Amino acid sequence: MGTSTEAIEAETCLLLENKAAYEAMAMAHNPFGDGKASERIVAASAAYLAVN
Repeated sequence: MGTSTEAIEAETCLLLENKAAYEAMAMAHNPFGDGKASERIVAASAAYLAVN
């Protein structure tokens, strides 16, 4: 999409007005992970510190 104001507005309107488009976007694979990295880091750090 980029930084084009027109493209951002068009995509926003599409997602607000088209339930199928919104659901497809909401269910898309997230290339940045599942949002649980910090939980895993805390658990790994605690396990490491408990052993060392």
